[in-house]
Amino acid sequence: MIRNLAFGSAVLSVLILAVLTVATGLAYPDYDHMSQFISELGATGTATGPAVSLGFIVSGGLLTLFWLLCIGLFPRSPLATAGFILSALNGLGLMFGGVFPCAFECSLVDATPSAVLHDVLGGIGYLAGIAGICLIALAARGWPRDRFLYPLGLACGIPAAGAIWLLHPGFEWYGAAQRVLEIALAIFALAVAFTARRSEPQAAKRPPRAA
Repeated sequence: MIRNLAFGSAVLSVLILAVLTVATGLAYPDYDHMSQFISELGATGTATGPAVSLGFIVSGGLLTLFWLLCIGLFPRSPLATAGFILSALNGLGLMFGGVFPCAFECSLVDATPSAVLHDVLGGIGYLAGIAGICLIALAARGWPRDRFLYPLGLACGIPAAGAIWLLHPGFEWYGAAQRVLEIALAIFALAVAFTARRSEPQAAKRPPRAA
């Protein structure tokens, strides 16, 4: 039951964010995925804002739930627990990105308190998500059935870490950099979700008592 709940939460979170980004991008006049932030679709004063903000909240909440459930579905270790908690903070960053939308076009000029919180909490969420991938990947080296998460974590974490430094208006294709970061986080989350679905809960893996 817990495994199915975790799996469903991760898949729904990724699907909601992906579909919402594509659909509202089509509805937003002259929107360019390569040179604009996803948050601009949910900014105050836009027709797509309310739907995108709600989608951020739901998707972020589901992602947070997924990573917290993973704590009980994988072998316990300080590295793994810290990784899952940091990844959950990424989900909270997405959720609060919907609670505190940025200003129109996410302009940094005369930013409102909501816009400042949006940027700060979203940025912390991204950093936590990248760190979470790295820690989970390191922990996975000791998981006999799930060691593939280690090289996958590197394959996702390294591009994500590189992309986050390009998320500023001085880089022309910051929208593309954000998509690289989001896709890397999503791929790793889905890989962990499929792994969690076929793994037995840790409580069931305790060695039998001696007679």
